[in-house]
Amino acid sequence: MAVRPRTAAAQILGRVLRGGAYANVLIDSWTKDQRADDAVLIRANVFYALRWLGRIDRILTTHTSRPLGRLEHPVLDLLRVGVAEILLGTHPAHVVSDCVEAVREMKKPKAAGLVNAVLRKSGEDQGSSGPITEDGLFPGWFVEDLRSAWGKDEALAFLEASNQAPRVGVRVPPGGREPEGERVEGIAGAWLCAAPPRAGYIQDPASVAVVNALELEEGHRVLDLAAAPGGKTQHMLDLVGPAGSVVANDRHPRRAKEAAERVPGAEWMVADGRSTGLPSASFDRVLVDAPCSGLGTLRRRPELRFRATPADVARLAVIQAELVSSSLSLLNPGGLLVYSVCTVTTAETVGAISEFKAERPVMAVGRALGSGLLLGPHISPTDGMFISRIRV
Repeated sequence: MAVRPRTAAAQILGRVLRGGAYANVLIDSWTKDQRADDAVLIRANVFYALRWLGRIDRILTTHTSRPLGRLEHPVLDLLRVGVAEILLGTHPAHVVSDCVEAVREMKKPKAAGLVNAVLRKSGEDQGSSGPITEDGLFPGWFVEDLRSAWGKDEALAFLEASNQAPRVGVRVPPGGREPEGERVEGIAGAWLCAAPPRAGYIQDPASVAVVNALELEEGHRVLDLAAAPGGKTQHMLDLVGPAGSVVANDRHPRRAKEAAERVPGAEWMVADGRSTGLPSASFDRVLVDAPCSGLGTLRRRPELRFRATPADVARLAVIQAELVSSSLSLLNPGGLLVYSVCTVTTAETVGAISEFKAERPVMAVGRALGSGLLLGPHISPTDGMFISRIRV
């Protein structure tokens, strides 16, 4: 029986929730030697459990007299995985018995009866599916921020879309082979595929749009701040050609080293983006793809909802504004700076560039948001992304 995949899913879930691990990284590592169908099961269960954790815990609370906080972590994680699979609606008939065997495999035999009873009751009563803003699926401060800025209806649409699994985003370089998939209207070079193709770069269409906003030409000299892991850097290199150049900066030595190995065509350097030491008026284009809370990427990184705080957002907004301010002097006359963040909070989007004479990129995708452009899964087949431009 397929016991081991559920055991693995429970262990991954625990490390993500309590150990600070990133789900996609851990899943890729744990499933590389698994059978394909087992890997699919692990990925589906972990991501569904993270996206719907509040609802899953409500169901579990209904069907056990013991407070969830008093359950041993491995047992609770396995219960969450079991309910996730039940709610997914794709579970085999023996999911309950498999989870019972899994808890024994974890050397928790005394919990077998509890697991059996709770999952059977959960299968019979899968719980009401109320509004997505209930059950604590998203932090209250984040929901309120979106409601205040966008209105209740759009906030709800974004949250609902952000809790769905995305298709694979692919960037096709100029002259590259087109994959089997669907072009993303309004974002040149961006495609959506059902599975990773053999050709092209795995990249969300929102990230492709960011580089497109730079309006790069062959021969341009470009600065890419906070460049690791290098996906946008490679896109820039593809556009500026051999006559151009890209300086890629990141403040983290390890991330810069790994990115340099991945994208060797750029000139990599390690420095704080607010004080790079680079000469003034030395670039035609600058991309400030600033560090942010990442709350626009919840489709692919659902655990971020448990980690970002209002204090984090406020701190990051200060850094973002400082990065923009310090980078403007690096542009040649007539140069262009693009500011982007893969988040949607007010402070990190319109707030971070409020002191600058910014303009909205002209694209046939997304919607206007202040002096920038908002992309998001509720209005475009992309992550949540804010893009704005400043000319000198």
